[in-house]
Amino acid sequence: MKKYILYFMTALFLLGATGCSKNSEPSSPKPQAQGAVPQDMATMVEPIDALMRCMLENNTDYDATDPEFFWSALYYFLGNSGAENSLVTVTDDGRLKVPKKVAQEYAIALFATYDDLLPLPESLSNSITYDKDWDAYLLSQGDRGLSETNLSDYRETENGYVITAKLVSTMEDKEVLGKCQVTMQKNAFADGIVDPRYFYSIATMTKEEGFAPPTQSASAVFNGLVDGHTVEMTLEDGTIQAFQFYDETVSEKLHNMKEKDAFSFVYSTDEEAGAFTILEIK
Repeated sequence: MKKYILYFMTALFLLGATGCSKNSEPSSPKPQAQGAVPQDMATMVEPIDALMRCMLENNTDYDATDPEFFWSALYYFLGNSGAENSLVTVTDDGRLKVPKKVAQEYAIALFATYDDLLPLPESLSNSITYDKDWDAYLLSQGDRGLSETNLSDYRETENGYVITAKLVSTMEDKEVLGKCQVTMQKNAFADGIVDPRYFYSIATMTKEEGFAPPTQSASAVFNGLVDGHTVEMTLEDGTIQAFQFYDETVSEKLHNMKEKDAFSFVYSTDEEAGAFTILEIK
């Protein structure tokens, strides 16, 4: 079901985006907050929604120091509703032209530790580009897909709030696609922004439900199959480790291997169960 929902979004980075306006209420559908929403925090559902989608679709953690995550999240944020901002225009080919100061304002809402825009990674050059003459970023508009972000359980802190955020299917089953705990603090730059839309900045986002475990890559030597879904391997550091596998392509490759064959693979770790699962053999 999750894959079905996410197929309706605009490509990974590649897929999606997010954004918002400063001067008026968005005319397009926006995520709806639940519960008693503090008046000055209602718009924060927009950057939270962007981060939820970015983290879920790309299987990443919240990391304000990582340029790729920084710009991916900002791309989601700007792409879905940046067109609502009065300073953002649409080019003849349908892309959004986002002034640098707008990108900065949105980045502040996403990252409480914001100091300046991080360098734009080469890996995102097909999704977002900087035009020096316009001092603006060009990116495609996103598609929110068949889901929305709901906020609940507001708990006030000395400088902000801790809340629960859920990305939920808008289809009949209302499946929870992802759940996070979000910590926000007062926007330190709000006083310097004309007509600010976001009065808080996100400090942390911790995954709780619905997210796939992070993946890792490794190389090993094939020792043999333990059973139809378990393989024993010797890793590069000499450790002998058993891995599970369920993917048909992975299974076929392993069943065709011979003892001492070397190969590289991608795997996930279930820390609670202490299990390792091979997802792909390169």
